[in-house]
Amino acid sequence: MMRFYGSLLVLIAVLMAPGQLAAQAAGDSATDDAMDARIDALLATPGSRNSPLNNLIATAPELERPLRTPRFTFNSLAPFVYNSNAESSRRDGTPTLELSPTQNLGWATPLFDLPLRLSLGARMETDRFVHSRGADVDKATGTVRLQYINPRDDQGFAPYIVYAPRADFLPLFADRLAIRHDLNVGFNQRFNFDADMRRITPTRNSSASSVWSLGVTLFGQRRFRTPLPASSAVFFIPSLSYVISEEWNASLAVQMLGRWFDGDALGRHRRDFEIEPIATLEYVVPVALFGTERTAALFGSPALDFQGSYTRNFSNFENRNFKQWTGSIVIKTGWRF
Repeated sequence: MMRFYGSLLVLIAVLMAPGQLAAQAAGDSATDDAMDARIDALLATPGSRNSPLNNLIATAPELERPLRTPRFTFNSLAPFVYNSNAESSRRDGTPTLELSPTQNLGWATPLFDLPLRLSLGARMETDRFVHSRGADVDKATGTVRLQYINPRDDQGFAPYIVYAPRADFLPLFADRLAIRHDLNVGFNQRFNFDADMRRITPTRNSSASSVWSLGVTLFGQRRFRTPLPASSAVFFIPSLSYVISEEWNASLAVQMLGRWFDGDALGRHRRDFEIEPIATLEYVVPVALFGTERTAALFGSPALDFQGSYTRNFSNFENRNFKQWTGSIVIKTGWRF
């Protein structure tokens, strides 16, 4: 009998090894939602010349603008991040340097002569924590987005539907930890202003001359996940962007969401509310340093982003209440084909 209990303890220790801790980190929706918003905020800055047309942030460049021809984009992010709480723990989380290189491939096209745009995306993300190796995880995400586009107004009401599958893996994509399928239904709304905060008359491309932009994103989500539980959520994301000069711009987005999880094996239902303000300051490397716009485009129109965020998650499950600060310096490049 003692051998049996000894073997059982060994088995539990193996299951709770770093790989299992990574599975727990990968499977926590609050952490995932916060990180997804930070990535989208980087891709939504007004200085982004080659942004994918698929973003959480309503002030992302050209997100509501009509598209004449199909477009391919490729974006690369190289973030160096200070993370105050790598495990999203209620207390005694590990402060650490985080490296999260992210590659994003996008394709968008108008849908025949209809006021609709179809956007497809594929994203690969590698999260590495210097002092919290158990939280390391690799992610592969896809998106399919169908959005209404007003052909004469890039500040118009833009409803959309998104399907986004994602798979989480142990480092180097060794073993799959979890898979999820998100279905989002919502809308974007954007308002553009000049330097004196006067509203710019809506046109096909009023965002090109805007200095200030205000945006609102609202959507509902159903998340199916293996392993369980599945969940439902409502997101509200107000955003603001400001073009300071040709080289400098700033943006602020605040992600607020409520998430309701299906009951677990004991019949308990987890309920979360999360708020995450994200501030981003961007320096766009001047074209003059490359000689010509064509040369700058060959190098991916590089930019240097400085981003800070604060995540606060409230939950009726006591151990899922947490706070997390991040501060990052990000090398950003993007190409359009």
